[in-house]
Amino acid sequence: MLVVLRVKEFPPFSWGIFVLGRTELHLYMFIRAFFLLFLTGLLAQTSAQTLGGQSAFSFLTISHHPQSSALGGLNLTHLNNDVGLSAVNPALMHPVHSGNLSTSMLRIAPGVNSLFGNGAFYLEKTSTTIGLSMNHLLYGDELQTDASGNQLGRIRAFDQYVGASASRSYGERWRYGATVKWANSQYGPFKSSALFADVGLTYTDTAHRLRLGFVARNMGTQLSTYAGQSEDIPFDISIGVSHQLAKAPIRLHLTLQGIHQFDLLYADTTFEAENYGRSFQLGTMQKAFSHLVLGAEYLVGEKLVLMLGYNALRRSELRIRNLSNGLAGFSYGIQFRLGKIDFFYSRLHYQSQLSQHQVAFTVRFANQK
Repeated sequence: MLVVLRVKEFPPFSWGIFVLGRTELHLYMFIRAFFLLFLTGLLAQTSAQTLGGQSAFSFLTISHHPQSSALGGLNLTHLNNDVGLSAVNPALMHPVHSGNLSTSMLRIAPGVNSLFGNGAFYLEKTSTTIGLSMNHLLYGDELQTDASGNQLGRIRAFDQYVGASASRSYGERWRYGATVKWANSQYGPFKSSALFADVGLTYTDTAHRLRLGFVARNMGTQLSTYAGQSEDIPFDISIGVSHQLAKAPIRLHLTLQGIHQFDLLYADTTFEAENYGRSFQLGTMQKAFSHLVLGAEYLVGEKLVLMLGYNALRRSELRIRNLSNGLAGFSYGIQFRLGKIDFFYSRLHYQSQLSQHQVAFTVRFANQK
């Protein structure tokens, strides 16, 4: 028996999917995946993010690689990324990074130094790229005294974490990844440890030289506390897009940080009233603009790349009213490739007289050009 069904009209939702082009359908899938991971990040977050540097383990928000630092301090969608960027978004870790080892050095302040390293390896049997990352931030040895000023010896202060990552592809354009991190902090007699997780997603359209990305970072909780009381953690959700121009050797990057919280700005009304005679109101546009991180690259050739970035939140937080703030919030850098070694350098401007230098080397041990 043959049954013929006569469909008079598609349901509105199905009809919309039917008429969508392939690119629009992939974009629709990315938006759905983004909202799914967005909700996952919010549900998995056990402590809320705070403003003004009031969270524990805030060193996890430091940009570990000069390629990210030079592009504004946060980049999760780079089209030709180094393995070091997988510390920001584990979905950026790719089979092409197999056998790569990246290490970076950052001098944060006199006597305060950060060392970071990570590497990746591709497992063909499981079609999975795995990685290991480590970061050690040393504050040096300090003199310990009691309330009366009596010397009790010297104390050592440091932050560190160890992370394990995995990344896989889904279809031709999607990649997803995750990182599990164990963090440990010690400031003399005060110690704390925590367990965190990052999840990331990328969608790449090679024909249009376009990549979209999403990452939820630092979801987790403290395993042990400094003084018996749990503290907030530096949770963050970011999205981004990168695009390489078709007829010019230029890559453009746009990242929105902290999208789970609209107001990222910290206003100290007491300080403003004491030093400026009044407090300043933060407008809606200023709050919205603080999420913006911009980056651009000029490809001089196959071996040389110039990078420029701007971080709106950094400039807003570190500016001094009634004074010239120079290049605060801006950053720039260079990438130079020599054989199997890549050299990266970046400089970040915090205030007119305060900047930060960062260098990194990546060695490709596998047979790659």
